[in-house]
Amino acid sequence: MEHQWSFGYWYENVKCYFNTIETEKLNIVLKTEDLSIGYRTKKDLLVVAADINLQLYEGELIGLVGANGIGKSTLLRTLSGVQPQLHGKILLSNKKLEEYKNLELASQLSVVLTEQIASKNLTVQELVALGRLPYTNWVGKLAEDDVEKVKRAIEVTHITDLIAKRCFELSDGQLQKVLIARAIAQDTPFIILDEPTTHLDVYHRAYILKLLKRLAFETKKTILFSTHDIDFAIQLCDKMMVMNPEGFEFGRPKELIQCKAFSSLFPDDLILFDEKTGSYKIRG
Repeated sequence: MEHQWSFGYWYENVKCYFNTIETEKLNIVLKTEDLSIGYRTKKDLLVVAADINLQLYEGELIGLVGANGIGKSTLLRTLSGVQPQLHGKILLSNKKLEEYKNLELASQLSVVLTEQIASKNLTVQELVALGRLPYTNWVGKLAEDDVEKVKRAIEVTHITDLIAKRCFELSDGQLQKVLIARAIAQDTPFIILDEPTTHLDVYHRAYILKLLKRLAFETKKTILFSTHDIDFAIQLCDKMMVMNPEGFEFGRPKELIQCKAFSSLFPDDLILFDEKTGSYKIRG
């Protein structure tokens, strides 16, 4: 069948070609091959998701979405090495994840989880400086380069006015920015965040996600985060992962909308996904 040659067809194919060329110039930070995640029991394997094949490039912001209990945290824990995969490969900077020693892994990957920090009596400056622990000596003394990395992390997250405050004095939104600053100070090519907008109002949810978008662009770090703010993620993310009972889908938001990945996330008795606006609406 011959193509109908039109300007629109030509433009889409040329755009696709140049997007491919640009992607090939970038480094692959994380790659998975036929990955299966879940849990091992004494008698059997509990598979949460299978056949996960990803390539995450430097400078990308990637959102992970899905219903409660679908396995988002399990995937993030597996990709960060907190729990082992059931099957397949995880390559971080072209090296198998399980081959990294702890300190070496801490120079490649930083993680911001939903758990409470150990001591809220730390100042903001002290908490951000903890990101440099993988690089300091046994007494934790910061070298000149460490001090500069901490300063830069504080500046890019716009928390300079908070550095003398103790963490118990911060709002949830402020503390989230501080934890992101700690991850930036750790200076790893890959950052994982588990639901960084939990318990925040709509303005601060948008603020945090916009901050992550800016950091990915400015620092060329690859940032992967899980979220329930699907509408915001569609607007801001370069790529998205969608987990649903039928399987796992990965791609650009526009591609995922076209293949109806978001339409199958939730039962349609209450909410529907509007493909034109890229958002969910309550059924009338």
